[in-house]
Amino acid sequence: MKMHRLALVSLALLAWSGASHATASNKELEARANEMDARLQAVERANQTLVQIQQQIEAARQDLRSLRGQIEETRHEIEVLKQQQRDLFSDLDRRLLLIENRAGGAPQGPVGATPGAAGTTGALPSEAELAAADENTIYGDSFAALKAGRYEEAISGFTLYLTKYPDGPRADNATYWLGEAQYVQRDYVSAIRNFNKVVTGFPDSRKAPEALLKVGFCQYELKSYRNARATLQKVATSYPGTDTARLAEERLAKMDVEGR
Repeated sequence: MKMHRLALVSLALLAWSGASHATASNKELEARANEMDARLQAVERANQTLVQIQQQIEAARQDLRSLRGQIEETRHEIEVLKQQQRDLFSDLDRRLLLIENRAGGAPQGPVGATPGAAGTTGALPSEAELAAADENTIYGDSFAALKAGRYEEAISGFTLYLTKYPDGPRADNATYWLGEAQYVQRDYVSAIRNFNKVVTGFPDSRKAPEALLKVGFCQYELKSYRNARATLQKVATSYPGTDTARLAEERLAKMDVEGR
């Protein structure tokens, strides 16, 4: 009987011990679950912060690209204005020279010549003078059309100029601005062709560096990124310290950001 009681007591103690152990294990598991949940919440908060930061970075990049585009457009407008000013001064010098030649060295008509006869009011303009006036008019009208945004008219005008005066005094500029008008019209293939004509046909022209830069820009727009990168790097190394090289470096930096 005594042994029976001892057995019952032993069984009771084992049961109590097992229950206590189970309770302790549950509490430990619950604590671990709470700890894991807290860690997951911390990770989620960190991910949300990273997403917000990434969005802010992308927005800043978009703003930077937009600003660079505006800067490039402004520089183009300034260059157009500078070129127009140079053309105006060139035209003024030409007109003054014609006036001086007619006033100082023009042959006079015979005494008693009827009014309106050649020589009574100065010599008639020579073929060279007429050609110069025509060359200046075609170029000036084409450039004015480009400045006003009449790109089709500008393209026709510069094409006419280069057809009539392929070796004219402003053939390099006419070829460059023809490419520029095509570039604005997104005719990048034709623009590349004319910009390359400036680079190869007029290597000493002031427009040669800009033309090479625009070749790179056209290649970029055509998604020929490898060629664009090679061209822009050539601009940066060939014309160091110039605004043209700086624009090439800025576009290269943009391509780096875009992974192109």
